[in-house]
Amino acid sequence: MGNFLVGFVLPFLLLTSSLINWSLISLVDVIAFLLIQYAAPKIGYRFQRRLFLLWFIIIFSLVAILSQAVYLVIWGILGDKWSGTDAWWAHLIGFMIIHSWKSPLVIYFLVIQLLAVFVALVDVYWSRFGLVPWQDSCWGHFLNLLEHLGSHLRVASCLLLPAIQLIVGISHPSWLSLPFFIASCAGLVDWSLTSNFLGLFRWWRPLQLYASVNIILLYTYQLPMEFLSTFQCVADFIGLFKISGKSEWLKICSSASLVLFYIMVCICYHKFYSFQISIRSDVRSGK
Repeated sequence: MGNFLVGFVLPFLLLTSSLINWSLISLVDVIAFLLIQYAAPKIGYRFQRRLFLLWFIIIFSLVAILSQAVYLVIWGILGDKWSGTDAWWAHLIGFMIIHSWKSPLVIYFLVIQLLAVFVALVDVYWSRFGLVPWQDSCWGHFLNLLEHLGSHLRVASCLLLPAIQLIVGISHPSWLSLPFFIASCAGLVDWSLTSNFLGLFRWWRPLQLYASVNIILLYTYQLPMEFLSTFQCVADFIGLFKISGKSEWLKICSSASLVLFYIMVCICYHKFYSFQISIRSDVRSGK
């Protein structure tokens, strides 16, 4: 149950919330998404760190929900007469108003943040008391099925990871994507010389950290603010770009494959970490 909530549901909610509106609030959601993916393989063995991360997500999400609700109340009372509705600082922080009831993004954002709070609270309660009330119920069997599917997904991720890494390196050629391309080439050469498939995963640990930095830089570049010309020149030189509905499909593919690569590396590390734990337990038991 805990692996399903913290390893899949909560990161999915945080990532979805961050894509609704480019803002500082969503940037924190992105960082929380990266941290919880990074900590997922060891989350069952570092209880205090997990609780600290979950409580941070709970508190921050509640503050974001309360702040957005207050902003909506003020906007509802004062309407368009309030200058804060079009202020740059409001857009930068992430405060939104209801422009159309056909697509109320602010409502979606509040619902997703509330769901993130609920999921985090359930996992905290689950971890603290260790209760398994649904073990023999239909929900328990459904969770066991998801765990079984998750093990197959981890194996598939390990097999597809080299291809995703290569896509990150060649979909949008730049200085930022060059390390992924070099690592892919080095892995292919190692595989061809040694016939060892594990050579394709060379440098995956540094690339995991490097991908997280790339995601934060790329997301920061999407914030609704005017950057200095010097920073824009440096950003264009290293390969940062703006993402919109009119963006080229290669840029969208590059950003999506970068996030997918980070997720798959974390999944593969989860598989590798679980394998290490099983080996250690077998050694201790004398098998």
